[in-house]
Amino acid sequence: MVEPRDMSCYDYYKACTDEYGTYYCQQHFGKWFLNTQIIADMDALAAYMRIELGLQPGDVYSVFMPTTVQSIVAFYALNKIGVIINFIHPLLPPDVVKETIEQLHSKGVMVLDVLSKKYAPMLNELGLPVLVCHSSDYAPAFKKAAVGTGEKLLKKAFPAINNREEYLVAVKRFMKANVKSHCDCDKPAVYLNGGGTTGKSKTIKLTSRAINEIVYRMSKLDRIHRPGEEAEIIVLPLFHCFGLSVAMHMAMCNGARLIPMMQFDAKLFNRLMRKNCVVGILGIPVMFKKLMNEKHFDQKALKNIRLSFCGGDDAPQVLLDEFNSYLEKWGAVGRLRQGYGLTEVGSVCCTCTNTSFKPNSIGTAIEGVKMAVWDEDGNPLPDGEIGELVIAGPTIMSGYYTEDGSDGEGLVADKDGVLWVRSGDLGYRDSDGFYYFSGRKKRVIIISGYNIYPSDIEKGLVTLPFVKEACCVKGFKNGKQIIRLFVAYNDTDHDRKDYEKQMCDFIRDHYSSFSVPRDIVEVEKLPETPLMKVDFRLLTQNCPEDKVYDPPKGVKESLLPI
Repeated sequence: MVEPRDMSCYDYYKACTDEYGTYYCQQHFGKWFLNTQIIADMDALAAYMRIELGLQPGDVYSVFMPTTVQSIVAFYALNKIGVIINFIHPLLPPDVVKETIEQLHSKGVMVLDVLSKKYAPMLNELGLPVLVCHSSDYAPAFKKAAVGTGEKLLKKAFPAINNREEYLVAVKRFMKANVKSHCDCDKPAVYLNGGGTTGKSKTIKLTSRAINEIVYRMSKLDRIHRPGEEAEIIVLPLFHCFGLSVAMHMAMCNGARLIPMMQFDAKLFNRLMRKNCVVGILGIPVMFKKLMNEKHFDQKALKNIRLSFCGGDDAPQVLLDEFNSYLEKWGAVGRLRQGYGLTEVGSVCCTCTNTSFKPNSIGTAIEGVKMAVWDEDGNPLPDGEIGELVIAGPTIMSGYYTEDGSDGEGLVADKDGVLWVRSGDLGYRDSDGFYYFSGRKKRVIIISGYNIYPSDIEKGLVTLPFVKEACCVKGFKNGKQIIRLFVAYNDTDHDRKDYEKQMCDFIRDHYSSFSVPRDIVEVEKLPETPLMKVDFRLLTQNCPEDKVYDPPKGVKESLLPI
């Protein structure tokens, strides 16, 4: 694997794949595209951005898209000319999108036609140049007619977007043009909007160096053996750091044939696995649950899996074991392993692997990355003691976005001048260097001076055969703080009082009497955030004293970050 050195992500991708020659690197609607064509599109789009829009290194451009061929091409095109990409979740409310674009002083916006209807007035109000992508841009000829018909109907359904350019038209107009690659790998390459380690929304600055370092170190675990033939389905969106750095950029640099999926669909995913040699699956826990629940999941194609990682949220061991039982059944080399990371550290900083793992562990720090456990005052804690997980190394952010452009916001220097990210997550390390996740720092519940970690209780409860989902939150009853448990069961026939007794006994036996819930609320489904994590804040906010929140049944699912 080529060492990153001083390269942009665009240059690193090309350097890593030079040895492969010509191969298929993208697939859309069943049509395969050669890397030479995709690189030509990257170069043409870069020329359009520089020549037509006048974008300069350090300018910001917003990509308001799900995961598509166009959004992947845009990442490398903008990175080539030193423009900072601001990835935005394509389902955010218009006012939030507008605020983000204005706050970061974006010079333009890329949108997908089928998702732009309710955003047209906002985009016109911004007055920025808009690049509109169509689903048919990379569709095979026999499907363009059907897709195109749908687009014509769509165009009539919403107000025209002013100051717009069609993506494919722009690319074709500048196909013979070229612009020089600009590389300052220590300047921000992307702005990613995250929750921040303190819980307050932040914009995180990641450099090309940090993103490339993740790819370089993670690629040592395994690489594509047959470029263009072996595929990876990318379902994680690019506004999700794990999706950008590992699912997309690592797969591109390794010579995989990427199959972008705009919205996660378990049935489609399993069908794509049957028709393609998919060697890696990267996702979050809810995705793997949905895959296994789909009736065609148990299939011969699973034998191809060599690498499979679960991140983005804490995964119970029972989920990993169930998924791995299928991989083992079909003779796959890989196993689903849990890792840990956050946007502030470039995504992955710690992971289990096929050969190095422990039950319930998030693994060991990846090569070149330092991890430690600190107390409130920044002092290292001994093995076995729970504290805040902190990370240092070449993959961490340059800081949170500030108006003056300064770096270092959100980073902490130790006595030796080493910069660390305080994760806001709690965990501990064992004597073998394996780390364990105990939950978000802000989720810790203190009752009678005793620290209770909801994540530990939740992971334990889902090992019970009748528990489908569980979430513990802080509540109040009769003026006293209590543990309130929300739970979804696997069946609806059994005596609920018996279930509640079993759960309370389990918690008392495995944790403490302080951890036993004083209120248990049955729900059909736990509410989720736009990133499909359990929305424990909503459960907490809707639980005033002596009142029990009953979330609406059939919570609507949205696009995955999937």
